[in-house]
Amino acid sequence: MTECCRRRQVPQVSMPEAVRIAYEDGPKWVQCFGRTAGFLTSCVLVFGQFLLCTVYLVFVAKNFKEIGDYYGDKYNERYYVLGACLLLLPLFMIRRLKYLVPLNLVSNFFLYAGFALIMYYLFSGLPDIKDRELSTPPVEWIEFFSIAAFSLTAVGSMLVVEAHMAHPQSYLGIFGVLNLAVFFILLSNIFFGIIGYWRFGESVEASITLNIPKNEILSQVIKVFIASGIFLSYPLNGFVVITVIFSDYSNSPERGKHQTLIEYIVRLTFLLLTGAVAVGVPNLAALTELEGAFSLSNLNLFCPALIDLFLNYDSGYGRLMWKLIRDILLILIGLIFGTVGCTVAMIQLIHDFRLTVSNM
Repeated sequence: MTECCRRRQVPQVSMPEAVRIAYEDGPKWVQCFGRTAGFLTSCVLVFGQFLLCTVYLVFVAKNFKEIGDYYGDKYNERYYVLGACLLLLPLFMIRRLKYLVPLNLVSNFFLYAGFALIMYYLFSGLPDIKDRELSTPPVEWIEFFSIAAFSLTAVGSMLVVEAHMAHPQSYLGIFGVLNLAVFFILLSNIFFGIIGYWRFGESVEASITLNIPKNEILSQVIKVFIASGIFLSYPLNGFVVITVIFSDYSNSPERGKHQTLIEYIVRLTFLLLTGAVAVGVPNLAALTELEGAFSLSNLNLFCPALIDLFLNYDSGYGRLMWKLIRDILLILIGLIFGTVGCTVAMIQLIHDFRLTVSNM
């Protein structure tokens, strides 16, 4: 994307714009597809963020339901999804990114406080590691990678944050903001993955917060903290969709006259649609797997490899064509991983949706 900026002599480009530029600078037979490819990339970004926000709603609903079940009547978790949507409505109507910063600071505080407190349950009563099955059949690896990829698929959020930074040059580089953030995310996931499975074994849930006791004050505080942190993260991830729509596809004067009203309508529609999907198929593991497989394969592998492939078409692919080989491998991995991961997740979600309809 930086190379696209250099070639077009502009300060910044979005990922859809980078894809369009790459196609236009690639082989002649793909140049006519530049605009279409850019639009499809926008659709992928929007759909990826849509799935991400849906997962957040399901996560919040499941955790608050456990607390609600203990202190009151056992309502269906779909009511908690609807409640979360109502509470999110005023927060999601915030139109400027700088006003979302305090929300995300509070969100991070809740999340890290919850992570610190949950250590008590993770390290108390650890069984002998020999009692745990340390490997699984390869057929189950795709599901694992899809769910693990969920934490690394926030490409849309990454791009929006960089675009609004006062010093975007500090974002990249070996010790830049992006690398440090991803390193910390990976470290956290490895830790919670190993310790969580060691502690709870095959009974571990899609979210480890669902494994801790329901009847203890400390565990309830943890659930509230982590669920609240995820809840407050929703507006930033939804903001990505608004940025894609109104930065790249809302430049005409006619739209400009009523842009504020249109934006509010789009925000409301987005919130209602994520709520509708969360109500229809509140399967946290399957939704997480679908979002991870879809976004990682497209935004982290397929699109970057295509951009690099076409941008290097005239300048060459290096010694022994190593760049070409690398890009083709990334494209193949993205296609295989995305197809298998999304198919497995969709089968489960369709099954869940049929059960929802039959129970209505």
